[in-house]
Amino acid sequence: AGVTPVIPPPAHTVGHGEERTRRHDQIVRYIEDKGIYAFHKKYGYGVRSLVEAQISRIKRCIGERLLTQELASQEGEGVIIANLLNRWNAFGKPVCVKNA
Repeated sequence: AGVTPVIPPPAHTVGHGEERTRRHDQIVRYIEDKGIYAFHKKYGYGVRSLVEAQISRIKRCIGERLLTQELASQEGEGVIIANLLNRWNAFGKPVCVKNA
């Protein structure tokens, strides 16, 4: 239905050979032929965890909810938070170095 799967099937999954499971069978065959890490790379598996980690960092720094009560104040607070996030993103990605 136009949806691209991102979560791989379980390791013990087998193809069914039916018309309604054609896409599933293609994915299972791709993983058998090229490996699970090729599937991860092809479909961007793991990108979601990077996004969720960034959202977690933002919530720890800013908070989980808006602080003001009135709608006009909340709109202004949303603009301030968006500008702050844009400024953080302008710094670029952090560089990680292994210490061992």
